[in-house]
Amino acid sequence: MAIQILLIGGSLALLFHFFVRARRRPVQKLAMTVVFAAIIFLVSFPDVSTWCAHAVGVGRGVDLVFYLSSLVLLFLCFNLYLGQKALEDRLTIVVRELALQPHRAAPPASPPEL
Repeated sequence: MAIQILLIGGSLALLFHFFVRARRRPVQKLAMTVVFAAIIFLVSFPDVSTWCAHAVGVGRGVDLVFYLSSLVLLFLCFNLYLGQKALEDRLTIVVRELALQPHRAAPPASPPEL
């Protein structure tokens, strides 16, 4: 029972943090709400995950949740990698364009007098 309270409280805190701190599109907010609602539901009714696991041929509900969580985490890591790669490519283009522009830097400072 204590672990259920801890997991539900943590899920609600993370969802609240997501809504307060993140500027996201409504679809992303809806998706996160659905994910956290599913987490809270499965924590509240763990027998449902066991039933779903048996329905798809997995032995235990926790195993099914672990497999699905692993897939989601791999998807998120891959998505973050692609975003980082796109950002690096855009930064490279900007730096190249700036390097090819005529030099507009301030004149060098005179050396300090001794």
